[in-house]
Amino acid sequence: MTNRADVKSAWARSSSLAVLFFVITIGALALASSAQSNSPPPEPSPPTEIRVGAEDHGRAVQVREGEELVICLEANPSTGYAWQVDRGALAAQSQSLLVQTSESFETLSSRSSTDVESSAAVPVMLGAPELQTLRFQAAQAGETTLKLVYRRPWGEDVPPVQEFSLSVEAIGPFTQPPTPMASAPQPTSTLSVDLGEAGQLGLPPAFNWCTQGYCTPVRNQGNCGSCWAFSTAGVLESRILRYDGVAKDLSEQYLLSCNARSWDCGGGWFAHDYHQWDFVGGEPETGAVYEADFPYTARDDPCNPPHTHQEKIIEWEYVGNYYSVPSVTSIKQAILYHGPVSVAIRVGDAFHSYTGGVFETNEVGTPNHAVVLVGWDDDQGTNGIWYLRNSWGPGWGEGGYIRIGYGISSVGYAANYIVYPVCYPLEAKVNPDGTGTIGADPGPNCDAGGYLTNTKVELTANGNPGWHFFAWGGDASGPGSSITITMDSPKSVAAHFMCNGCTPRAHFPLVMKEYEHD
Repeated sequence: MTNRADVKSAWARSSSLAVLFFVITIGALALASSAQSNSPPPEPSPPTEIRVGAEDHGRAVQVREGEELVICLEANPSTGYAWQVDRGALAAQSQSLLVQTSESFETLSSRSSTDVESSAAVPVMLGAPELQTLRFQAAQAGETTLKLVYRRPWGEDVPPVQEFSLSVEAIGPFTQPPTPMASAPQPTSTLSVDLGEAGQLGLPPAFNWCTQGYCTPVRNQGNCGSCWAFSTAGVLESRILRYDGVAKDLSEQYLLSCNARSWDCGGGWFAHDYHQWDFVGGEPETGAVYEADFPYTARDDPCNPPHTHQEKIIEWEYVGNYYSVPSVTSIKQAILYHGPVSVAIRVGDAFHSYTGGVFETNEVGTPNHAVVLVGWDDDQGTNGIWYLRNSWGPGWGEGGYIRIGYGISSVGYAANYIVYPVCYPLEAKVNPDGTGTIGADPGPNCDAGGYLTNTKVELTANGNPGWHFFAWGGDASGPGSSITITMDSPKSVAAHFMCNGCTPRAHFPLVMKEYEHD
């Protein structure tokens, strides 16, 4: 039986433990409070999102302070079209009710294409639609209609091709004003650019095919992701003007409608194969089609073969590869030796809004637009600029062109060139070496050396002192020191000389090694 003394002792011990526990707890709480007072304040939680899409057109929404209205709509930045707020539709008192805080584009899918030349999937579809996201926050209480229009920024006098609207009620109180989106794109301060080897091959500091007179009028692709077809046709038009002396308007619609690779207004790739060797069933042959024979409609119209085919290219090549940007020097070489080059670039809101000057705002993302580079100038911009021909009509930029800094927005991605017209090399040798010279009239008349097809070239052999001409060999024959050859294929000739007073051998070695060429 427990006595009263034992109970009293047990109660005393438990009371002491309780007091000790209380003291420890209070101390721990005090330490925790002190630590919290010295730590940085917690990050504010992100705004609550109210996400809407095309299916919500005409819907009524409520936006409270701290909430973000997120509108996601399909757009195609490669066309120059984008969703923008129709300020004219907002009442004056409502224009400050909603504040746009950001805008972005992102790829809709991983749809790819096929590059037949390399039998590999190319990484992107140029001209493919993307998802445009516009974000807004309420700045004051009230009601308004938010109207978005789908148009080009420089075409505000043209009716939009699409509209989207929401009835918005902003509910307060409002204590912290939202941060508006920057009104103008900011230039890129630093950018790593692969310039290549300086001074290589004596490249001029500036060059432009347009100032040489070999650029055809700027075209307009309209609201169709067919930039790849315009880039393809644009480089061939320039070469035809350069070598044939006539301005031809080539059909982009033929490339759009008559390819077997599912390239359409939703995107494609450089289609030079259809100017070289490829064609679909029902077409009699390959080659360019004139605009007059298949006018552009900016739609995925059926092919309806056959069509009359005209100029053909010999080949086309990538400057580097199809999934990266080659060096500035290598692109310059391709422009100088082969004419304007087709390239890809990343375009977005800043590129859309360009009106003139040197463009150095780097838009980050997957290349999504095909254009043409016609020249360069090392003395403009931070590192130098490309002269870029776009396909949005002459009302955009500087008459349809833009001066864009090297490396900006991945410009030059998948750079490639065509070979037109037929240019044949001429190799002339002297046998024995150092015994004479061979003159050619005219000299090479192709940009990269060699001769245009069917050019007649007069060759004249002249012996050095102590030597005289004996005979021609290779692709030329005859005893005369002057002879004319027709450049209808690659040619390799030799002028054989004999020392004065020497006796001719009975069997002079006139057979030359067969000319090797690609």
